[in-house]
Amino acid sequence: MKKNSLAIYLILLASISASIILVMYFLGPKAIYLAQLYMLAPAIAAILTRLFFYSTGFSDAFLQMPRLKHIGQFWALSLLLTLLSFSLFTITGAISWDISGTSFLNNLEKQFALSGQSMEDSLPGNLTAHQMLTIFFLGNLTLFNIFPGLITGMGEEFGHRGMMFWLWSKKNIFYALIGGGAIWFLWHVPLMFVLPSTHQFTPSQHLLNGIITLTGTICSHIYFSFILVRTKSIWIAALAHITFNNASAALAFFVVIQNQLLANTCLTLTMTIVVTVGMLTGVFKKTFQSLQPVELSNRLS
Repeated sequence: MKKNSLAIYLILLASISASIILVMYFLGPKAIYLAQLYMLAPAIAAILTRLFFYSTGFSDAFLQMPRLKHIGQFWALSLLLTLLSFSLFTITGAISWDISGTSFLNNLEKQFALSGQSMEDSLPGNLTAHQMLTIFFLGNLTLFNIFPGLITGMGEEFGHRGMMFWLWSKKNIFYALIGGGAIWFLWHVPLMFVLPSTHQFTPSQHLLNGIITLTGTICSHIYFSFILVRTKSIWIAALAHITFNNASAALAFFVVIQNQLLANTCLTLTMTIVVTVGMLTGVFKKTFQSLQPVELSNRLS
């Protein structure tokens, strides 16, 4: 059964993800909370695969405790990458800054309204919206990266990297990196049709945005796969993933997007720089060679 484990994982992932998307579609805007469940679909599919269709079980799931130096290294690196991406956003004019956070709160209030809720009713105690924004800003840079953020990050990493990439790399490391990144991109696509969005793209811009986002997703997949192989810990991959997401969300509280297509381009450029530097310095090649030295050496030479 180990031979078919990758295919079984992908079938389970598609089935679970499609079921959640269908429920979200029929329930409408009020089902926005199910997006978090969608993020856990890869982990659910991986757990089921390892339990019933993978002879090795969880022995190679990279669940060992992470080393402290890796926690600091990749937490800091993810913060650095976030700062790089927002620097590019600013330089290119893709965003403008609103340090008060008022623009973000106004948009958030509109999203609450779409789901039939009130933002004020969701605030705990006597806290104001701006006070809560400050708490979430600081939390997204630190505590929220551990819990509950780590669980969310683990949802994708345990499945996409810890299962899909790991099994595929045993057969073909090149396809595990490129093909795995493409599948990760396609897995995100259905959310575009069920989550509220203010992005207005022309048909040609939609195509261009798809190409740009696909490239960025593949580069991100290579980066997170590198972390998994380098640290031998799925926890570090999840930490790096959620730190990047949460740090980006924290800074996004204080910006207004002026050009979404340009912002997506800058984000892709950030991850392309990471992969390019990793390849040119030989760090990525050396790390991935530990999986399939001969094949990878031939493909990356």
